[in-house]
Amino acid sequence: MSNPRATSASPLIVLKFGGSVLLDQQRLRIAVHEIYRWRREGYRVIAVVSALAGRTEALIAQADELFADASDQAKAAIIAAGELESASLLGIHLDRAGIPATVLTPGAIALIATGEPLDADPKSLDPSPIQAALESDGVVVLPGFVAIDDQSQTVTLGRGGSDLTAIFLAHQLNAQRCRLIKDVDGLYDRDPAKTDPNSPPPRRYQAVNYQHALETDGSIIQHKAIRYAQHTQTPFELARFNAARPTIISNTTQTTVCPRDLPKPRTVAICGLGTVGAGVLELITQLHELFRVTGLCASNPAKHPDHPIPITTDATALAASGADIVLELIGGIDPALDIARNALTNGSHLVTANKAIIAEHGRELNALARQSNRRLLASASVGGVVPVLESLNTDRVRSVRSVRGVLNGTGNFVLGALESGQPLEQAVTQAQTLGFAESDPSRDLDGRDALDKLLVIAQQLDWSIPEASIARQCITEWKPTNSTLSTAKQHAAVSKDQATVTIEQLDRTSTLGSLTNEWNAAIIEYDDGSTRTVRGKGAGRWPTSESVLADLLQLSRETSDA
Repeated sequence: MSNPRATSASPLIVLKFGGSVLLDQQRLRIAVHEIYRWRREGYRVIAVVSALAGRTEALIAQADELFADASDQAKAAIIAAGELESASLLGIHLDRAGIPATVLTPGAIALIATGEPLDADPKSLDPSPIQAALESDGVVVLPGFVAIDDQSQTVTLGRGGSDLTAIFLAHQLNAQRCRLIKDVDGLYDRDPAKTDPNSPPPRRYQAVNYQHALETDGSIIQHKAIRYAQHTQTPFELARFNAARPTIISNTTQTTVCPRDLPKPRTVAICGLGTVGAGVLELITQLHELFRVTGLCASNPAKHPDHPIPITTDATALAASGADIVLELIGGIDPALDIARNALTNGSHLVTANKAIIAEHGRELNALARQSNRRLLASASVGGVVPVLESLNTDRVRSVRSVRGVLNGTGNFVLGALESGQPLEQAVTQAQTLGFAESDPSRDLDGRDALDKLLVIAQQLDWSIPEASIARQCITEWKPTNSTLSTAKQHAAVSKDQATVTIEQLDRTSTLGSLTNEWNAAIIEYDDGSTRTVRGKGAGRWPTSESVLADLLQLSRETSDA
């Protein structure tokens, strides 16, 4: 995983989300999922967004109703509001999911375009604000389709101009990849939705050159964008959301075709409908083309009246029902361990957010998964949306010396409240009200939760920590100080021979000392002395739900039948 305070060594991808994908405000979650996918895979991300579906047309109609003969300059200014709106809303969705991101405007990056106000051509930009934001957060959100002229007036780049924005940015910033996310799974020789059943099926391109792409009707990719890519020799991809096999458009001399990249919907059984389980269910419901929930388990089904999906109280039986994927979101050891065993032995992949069963029984469960030819994914068990385990997975070239960080959102919130003068009981109650703490927060306060996460990390690295080298300190034992330069943090650290959770005074301006409330971070140190930092929200419904969903989406890509 790339460092949210990313270095130039981290690869960069430009993702473009069109109005055909962003059908309404809630569909902005699709963009969140796709952005987080690439963050987990080690990329810095620039997300270019179009206006929500129908928004541009509504703004044009509004302008025409007000004054049909308005100047093109005035029309460009109002039309641009659609992209600015969707970029701002995406920034809020990312913040709710706990993913650090910066929203920038065309003016902020001096994205200059020349020509007609409603069909301008991008010419230059100032990369420094983008580079600074990527260095800080790893994700930049920009409105597509919109630029400014040399007089700082708003112009637009023509119909479908967000495609051009994305490819222009990819070229100017030397991005390793550029992907246009559309409502189709690739580029075809003709519209697959309008094919005569008596005619041969349309051909889907796996790779195609610029000239061939220009021979399409322009309804999928803006021709001006293709011509710019051809002129600058900038390769780009066309794909659906969560795609495994995009169409690649480049200067290739050979056109190849391949089957459609349409995933088979996976059946999902959800064991646990608490804060996280209910959040995951809400997110999955929006992805009906990928997942079909076949069973739910809750300790009190009466809390979920009139739910269209059957709800049981027997989680172990549900885990053995043969769903493609079982989610264990109950927590603790009992009955979570039986759920995990039943799922893996009955042919299901397992996704869990339960650090306790992985810390205590992870080696057994991983062996069972391998024996059953199934996958066990537990990204949310460490740090919520902070991709700690994925970072260790995606960078196997370098040997890890240690991992340290703030890995418990509840502890971080409570310590901050104690430093501000709140009594412990009040701080814990507030953390519970905000969804950062469980009804029983004892494992957060005494360091067991953070220690479990360290042991999960150790398993990931194939380290065996001696029992005598494990230590933890309780937050209840800590006494507030009056320092203005340092702040107390529950500091978790693991190396090949020890794991410790202590309360330490850290510089308020440091990476870990600057974390507030539910924000977590981990610093991975390698044997060569280099480090990598990952950061995000470590507690709460949406950050944890996003991490669980990311595991589901990964399984969807890995097990695609297409």
